[in-house]
Amino acid sequence: MEMDVYCRNCGEPWDILSVKEDFSEEERKKFFEGKGCPACKGKPTYYCESCDEYFKGWMMRDMTDEEIELIWKLKKCPNCLGKLKRVNYTASYFDSIVESDGAIEEVLNVNVLELL
Repeated sequence: MEMDVYCRNCGEPWDILSVKEDFSEEERKKFFEGKGCPACKGKPTYYCESCDEYFKGWMMRDMTDEEIELIWKLKKCPNCLGKLKRVNYTASYFDSIVESDGAIEEVLNVNVLELL
């Protein structure tokens, strides 16, 4: 029963068993509220149309303070200084919830309608 549910904030796939066993109760709550996962820690994903580059919260660990400020504070691409757009993963999240409904109910003992 390998079913992935996607983070609404960064689009990362998470196996439903991992959500149950590896996430804390607080992380699980935030995840299903769309406030991020342990990878992005709630930092939104941005996209630069000019560079065709994505910037996800988990990338911060490999970035300088200047790059982090440009991306998440000023919303500017560190490569070309173009304007960044926030990426919305809501559709992927909802699709993954619908596809994983039985696994979610079985593993988390929660009706998927409570998560939507």
